[in-house]
Amino acid sequence: MEDDAAIREAMVEVLGELGYEVVTASDGEQGLRLAAAEPVPCLILLDWRMPGIDGPIFLGRLRELPRGAEFPVILSTADRVASDAMERQVAGVLSKPFDLDALRELLERVTGDG
Repeated sequence: MEDDAAIREAMVEVLGELGYEVVTASDGEQGLRLAAAEPVPCLILLDWRMPGIDGPIFLGRLRELPRGAEFPVILSTADRVASDAMERQVAGVLSKPFDLDALRELLERVTGDG
């Protein structure tokens, strides 16, 4: 989930090139609806700061879904304090700004691909 449209579009392109099927959400409410509708828990890239439902609130509500604890979440943030606070609650932290290699390495570690 990423509220910045340009970043979201770039991530879709990069993730698609890496072989991932991508579904996007521009805010936490939309992301929670999509997660609830997924038949199998999938990887979520979560922006820390979003309008409305931000990353921490989203994560708490995601974990309340019937299979919510099964979704691996990678937190994307430029806020070092945020990443330290959330590190134990997520599968990985991607520090902004990040490069393609950092993204690929974290995805491979979290998904076991590679």
